[in-house]
Amino acid sequence: MLGRILGPALALAIVASAPAPASAQANGTGIREISASGRSLITLQTRIRYTTMVLLPDGEEILDVICGDKDFWVITATHNIAHVKPAKQGAATNLNLVTSSGAVYSFLLTEKGGTGMPDLKVYVNADPSAPQGQPKYYSAAQVDDLKSELEEAKAAVEAANRQATEAVAAYQQDYPAKLQFPYGAPKYERPFLVRSIWHDGQFTYIKADAKELPALYEIKDGKPSLLNFQVQNGTYVVPKVLDRGYLSLGKERLEFQQGR
Repeated sequence: MLGRILGPALALAIVASAPAPASAQANGTGIREISASGRSLITLQTRIRYTTMVLLPDGEEILDVICGDKDFWVITATHNIAHVKPAKQGAATNLNLVTSSGAVYSFLLTEKGGTGMPDLKVYVNADPSAPQGQPKYYSAAQVDDLKSELEEAKAAVEAANRQATEAVAAYQQDYPAKLQFPYGAPKYERPFLVRSIWHDGQFTYIKADAKELPALYEIKDGKPSLLNFQVQNGTYVVPKVLDRGYLSLGKERLEFQQGR
């Protein structure tokens, strides 16, 4: 008879809860705390020219950002923090944040004006009462198979690490020659405080000291198109090479173009 070994196999499927309990409702400061539960939504009240910060539970890592309307919403994410900013009055859409733990946090986004306080910072906490799943049993033969697969995977990882180390060394040697600064020297003026703009043939980088995150537009055929970008240590990283575009914050605009 095969022995049976108990191994933990926990499945986490979290979708943020809404509406929040009364203790988590906006209290006039724009800051809320919400417990996560399954199969429901968090409603975020946003406002144009404001940024809403969403903080997921500690230990979460946002891997993918899925937004229903990328044209009128600027969404950036790093680690367990997401920033949500509407680019049009009255805009509405949905947002899903997929994390490394397997949890999916879902939101309903709306832009509303008026005098009421929008959501400025929302803390999403794991619901301790949510079911964590049942432990699963494995046979001894299955455990042996898993050990063999782990040994093979370990050998493959070691080989991949060696290749990655060699590739990184070669990339670091060649990368400086790829940097290009065809956008000229931007004016270091408020509210954008841009220090420099450059690209490496694949990405466009904008180094700025602005306290408020602007919207970024690309101009093609004379028409502006809203772009999503990542923020890394004060640098806006755009996953393409831009020929012409501009930053927008309220009524202010900073244009840039290659060759100027």
